[in-house]
Amino acid sequence: MTSSYKSLLFVPGARPDRFDKAASAGADTIIIDLEDAVLPEDKATARQSALDWLAARPAGLRAALRINSLRTPYGSADLAALIETGVQPEFIMVPKAETGVDIEIVCEALDNDRVVAVIESGRGLANAMDIARATPMGVLFGGADFSASLGADLSSAPAMSHARGAIAAACGQAGVPAYDVPFLDVGDEDGLRETTSAAKAYGFSGRACIHPKQVATVNSVFTPSPAELEEARAIIAALNAAEGGAVLHRGKLVDRPIILAAERMLARPS
Repeated sequence: MTSSYKSLLFVPGARPDRFDKAASAGADTIIIDLEDAVLPEDKATARQSALDWLAARPAGLRAALRINSLRTPYGSADLAALIETGVQPEFIMVPKAETGVDIEIVCEALDNDRVVAVIESGRGLANAMDIARATPMGVLFGGADFSASLGADLSSAPAMSHARGAIAAACGQAGVPAYDVPFLDVGDEDGLRETTSAAKAYGFSGRACIHPKQVATVNSVFTPSPAELEEARAIIAALNAAEGGAVLHRGKLVDRPIILAAERMLARPS
């Protein structure tokens, strides 16, 4: 599976004064948001501020960019500006992805496959497999917009569970990470931990955050414990010792799914 991030911290593109603070919050990467967090009349200014900051950021500082939907003039302008300036974010996040072609357009236009798609509609979910296969860096579940598109509540367990399961399955088959929707109640740390643990159980590799105070909790949930890492290393050691034969660990036969789970755990960022 493609390497993943535990935490992705959104910062509004219209607030360049917050970029540096967000970058120091401890997230695996920040994402400067030109879409939902920016009013139409501020799009051009936010775009320029984001590109200027990204171009000047220190080497090694991970910072991505969520552009506007390619189905809007703002998204087309974002893509044109990236091509013109040559700025290279950590990745480009493409909102409201409906088909795999949406992602192919961005990858081909930028000659760059560092793209994350956002699935946030019924049509996008129906095409989750094609989108995941076209998206080298993974898929974010845009739960708020998805629930609104269905007329469902964000807390609706059946609708959201179905979507999470479908996205996790598509990403697992494509070998790319899946990321969960941000938890919107910034003051509810228990709720954040509980829902993040549930996302991990679904097979998600990380989660988006909307406030720096959420980062530590999200990181802790998605960071394997020392005991989990020790067990995973022992399983891989048993695999290597078997030299192609049956794999035994602690007296039990270890099948392929257990080995794959151990490999995924060891591949996670520390």
